[in-house]
Amino acid sequence: LLAGSPDFAYLTPYHQVMAHRAQGYLPLVHERALLTGILVVRRDDPIRSVQELQGRELAFPAPNAFGASLWMRALLAEREKVQIVPTYVQTHSNVYRQVIRGKAAAGGGVNHTLQQERDEVRADLRILLETPGVPPHPLSAHPRVDAGLQVAMTEAVLALAKEPAGAALLRAIEMPQPVAANHARDYRPLESYKLEKYVVTSRAA
Repeated sequence: LLAGSPDFAYLTPYHQVMAHRAQGYLPLVHERALLTGILVVRRDDPIRSVQELQGRELAFPAPNAFGASLWMRALLAEREKVQIVPTYVQTHSNVYRQVIRGKAAAGGGVNHTLQQERDEVRADLRILLETPGVPPHPLSAHPRVDAGLQVAMTEAVLALAKEPAGAALLRAIEMPQPVAANHARDYRPLESYKLEKYVVTSRAA
């Protein structure tokens, strides 16, 4: 991707920032609903401020999971000035259970996965911090792709959402309500969080 090999790519918001910087990839469409990461604590925990997490151990599903880990860790460090000790427990469900069992002071997830948990799990958790909303994963094109083809691809995806069979395909990639994308408006604001500083390579992980 960073070498510009694919003409089209389905990217995380972070990868869109990096691909645009490296090759000028242009986002065509993304899901209408904004993506937000959440930081949860036990409902009965006295913690009321993220500053109280300074130096504490926090659980995350994986180092580079965008909303639940990468962006949340960047937000804590860059905006909140909070340094934490991250531990990675593979899944969002594991994060929520680590927090409930008191094995982590807090944990990162996303609203979508929290809402999928059983009632008793949700009842034991409280959202301490939510990230700003960002447009989620875009379908993007390399700038060498003909401008007319980029427009045609955008229009084709938007048209899919209006047909039952196409809508089912888009739901499967969590893009049930696609809208046209714009890099400067939708993804450039992420650059201020210096996300690249918080990416963990497989060797380091």
